[in-house]
Amino acid sequence: MDRDRLTELAFKTMGKRKSHLQREKGYIFYHCERVAKIAIHLREALFPGDSSKDDVIFAGALFHDVTKGIEPHAATGAYLVPQLLQDYASNEEIQCVSEIVRLHNTRNREDQPFYVRIVQDADILDHFGSQEVWLKFMYGAHKDENVFDAVRMWESDEHEKYVAGSRNALNFELSRQIFNRKHSFHREFVQRFKAECGGQIDY
Repeated sequence: MDRDRLTELAFKTMGKRKSHLQREKGYIFYHCERVAKIAIHLREALFPGDSSKDDVIFAGALFHDVTKGIEPHAATGAYLVPQLLQDYASNEEIQCVSEIVRLHNTRNREDQPFYVRIVQDADILDHFGSQEVWLKFMYGAHKDENVFDAVRMWESDEHEKYVAGSRNALNFELSRQIFNRKHSFHREFVQRFKAECGGQIDY
């Protein structure tokens, strides 16, 4: 598969679409593009001797949210992918890509192929760290929230449960280590953000 052509197709399909009221137009394309890159990095680290599924991993990640907003998007996306990719991939590759899309939210299943589980982890990882800050600010802007609303949400029990549940859904120890670093950055950001919103300065 030609990854540049696939990326062009993905942008054509998702780059101008708004899948959520509280997210910017084209968010799903940029999210999927990042997930594709993260997934390849994970494969290289986790299975360094096996690049046999890299094209499938890249394509599956690139289109995993192709029908986001048309729910259940995992099912509708898996249905759409064979039509989108018919001129870009073999039937066998399309089957694997559809499998990734269909199962990307069905986590903690060790019987699933490694290429499915890698994309699942990459998808989770992209929602944390600096992206978590961006997502909250976009949501807050659409909801007319103020900075203290963001701090209260980040310090809530509900958010802690969301973080713990997301971490527990990861398949690989390396993914959990990456998640921990992302979350550590986010905790530090929230503390500084809270302090500066309260008028404190750092001497």
